[in-house]
Amino acid sequence: MISRRHSVFFKLHAFFFLALIVLILLFISALAEQERQKFHLLTHRSMELSRIIDETKAQTCMEKNQELSEAGFKVIETKTPQCEAIILPPPMQSKLRSRNVKVTIYKDDSGFIYELSEGHCTMLYRDMAEGKTYYFVWFLFFALLGGLVNMYLLLWSNLKPLKYLYEQIQRYGEGKEILNTANNGKDEIALISNALYDALEKQNKLKKSRELFLRNIMHELKTPITKGKLIVELEEPSPNRTLLAKLFSRLEHLIHQMADIEKMHAYSLVKQPHNLDLMIQNALDNLMIEPESVHVSGCDQNITVDEALFTSALQNLIDNAVRHASALPIEIACEHDHICIRNSGEPLKRPVEEALQAFV
Repeated sequence: MISRRHSVFFKLHAFFFLALIVLILLFISALAEQERQKFHLLTHRSMELSRIIDETKAQTCMEKNQELSEAGFKVIETKTPQCEAIILPPPMQSKLRSRNVKVTIYKDDSGFIYELSEGHCTMLYRDMAEGKTYYFVWFLFFALLGGLVNMYLLLWSNLKPLKYLYEQIQRYGEGKEILNTANNGKDEIALISNALYDALEKQNKLKKSRELFLRNIMHELKTPITKGKLIVELEEPSPNRTLLAKLFSRLEHLIHQMADIEKMHAYSLVKQPHNLDLMIQNALDNLMIEPESVHVSGCDQNITVDEALFTSALQNLIDNAVRHASALPIEIACEHDHICIRNSGEPLKRPVEEALQAFV
């Protein structure tokens, strides 16, 4: 099982949340910078309005309004009920005081209002050049957020088949049938998935061909063996008759072993508790080995195995030990969770790697 921190989905989620946190921090920073720029602009517009008022004192009202209109200001009579006073940062207030600009700034739904006091007279001006609000930062934030979420969902949907592919591979490793579901995607994961299913399909065809071949071989061998056993039974009792009967029984047993081995390849094992000493005795009986040729010690415990296959493995090991022994008996010792089959014999005259190869 893949640990959580090693999973590619965990890394994808972590990357997404990290990118989301970075985006939010950048957005907050952009909003703060936008707020600073807004205060700078309000201060600049206040000084510009004060300058125009000072320069147009000697002009007529029409000329003054024309000058204010060109600068983006409009004279209004009263403030709206929704307007709220804006408190400028101390540096901006100091800058206005240094220019002798006495202005109060208000904000309502339509924009900014500047209140200038000259003696006992108070004038109100609306800034017509200033937009209602700053939309660019919000638009950029939601555009980047939408792109990030879409990229996350796209990557997640592309990586999602990995989980299903992993489960299918596990099922195949356990000997279970898997469904060949073609992936219509064009990415690397889809190509790997389709290539894997194609390879497994070819392997399944080879496996079925081998099973059919073995069934045919076993079926063809059973007929002459059965005929041989029948002929032996019709013969008069003799040592040769007994030997032939054992040989035909041995051949029949080998046929059954082939079927058992095929079960192992098909992962259809039947594991149950069995007495180890009894299985060793069955292996010796199948090999027709005399009891005095083998010394068994410490093998009276029960183990959970497939009896037929485990007995077959014991037969192979015991047969090799007896065949290559220079002196009998051989020793079968069970020590804790190990089964040791020992014999006395000549050293190998060929490399161990070569001796371990099948049918060499």
